Amino acid sequence: MSRLVAFGQALIRRPLAWPESTLALARGAAAVFCNLEGCLPPPGATRMKTKTVHPAPPEALAALAALGVTHVSIANNHVWDYGHPGIVATRDAARAAGFAVAGAGRDAAEAARPAIRAGVALIAADCGPTPDWAIAGDGPGVNPLRVHRRLVLPPADVARFAAIARATGEAERAARRVAIGYDAPPGGASFYGLALVAGDGPREEHAIDPADVDRLAAAIGAARREADRALVSLHHHHWAPDWTRPPEWLDGIAARLLALGADVVAAHGPPVAHGLLTGEAGGVAALGLGNLAFHTARAERYAREGLDVFAGAALVVDGAGSRLEPVAVAR
Repeated sequence: MSRLVAFGQALIRRPLAWPESTLALARGAAAVFCNLEGCLPPPGATRMKTKTVHPAPPEALAALAALGVTHVSIANNHVWDYGHPGIVATRDAARAAGFAVAGAGRDAAEAARPAIRAGVALIAADCGPTPDWAIAGDGPGVNPLRVHRRLVLPPADVARFAAIARATGEAERAARRVAIGYDAPPGGASFYGLALVAGDGPREEHAIDPADVDRLAAAIGAARREADRALVSLHHHHWAPDWTRPPEWLDGIAARLLALGADVVAAHGPPVAHGLLTGEAGGVAALGLGNLAFHTARAERYAREGLDVFAGAALVVDGAGSRLEPVAVAR
């Protein structure tokens, strides 16, 4: 089996030098994956946020090439920092640099399409939260795997929140928006946009959009017909309260993607590394690869919270099996 290496997210804002240990992990691999956590905006593009905006310099792509990266996901929350022009420009620049690029594009079909190189097909999806305008459809956006959050509460608490919504006018306002067509029907109780479910809570639950799963399943099927291995990249910000642990919802969707035929699932988003999950029919999921490069202005704040954001992981898949190797994150 040819060697495959999957790194986590690369947030590159300035020139960097890769640690020799990282170069050694990638050396000799037939395919090397990472998530480009940023945007290469065209001149004049307007930023869409007021904070945590990550424009990457053109040298970022050269740095990834120097590491030996072959496959790049751009399905994440920073590819749309500069709107639709930034999404298209980032995809075009990465492809022009020679990478197999997946996860965002000019429309839904391009964003969902597997990118194939060295016998490995990359399929990438952004699990959000993502604004509607940044999700690919007739126009540019990311390939979504939407994760919907809901709050499970005892029935009496659901009734109490419903009474508050009526008293404040929120219930009437929400119903009017649905009637006109601005919003989809909530499918049950809600409170200021948060879905409420009567049950044995309080607890938080996450539901995966079934149409998005079907689209990923189709892409995995196409990848299996055209390539030797299928790698699915998932970027998300639905983090567990304890960032050092993967969120509970991720185990289920990772196992399902492996059952659908993915050979590797590589998850990232939280700036720390998590463990492995092995599929019942084979395949492996890295539930959190953390960072590969992390040019953050918040290093001291992470340290105060006890989060080591400069210790990532790499998933190595070769003839000896699958394993996680530590990564010294480039600063």
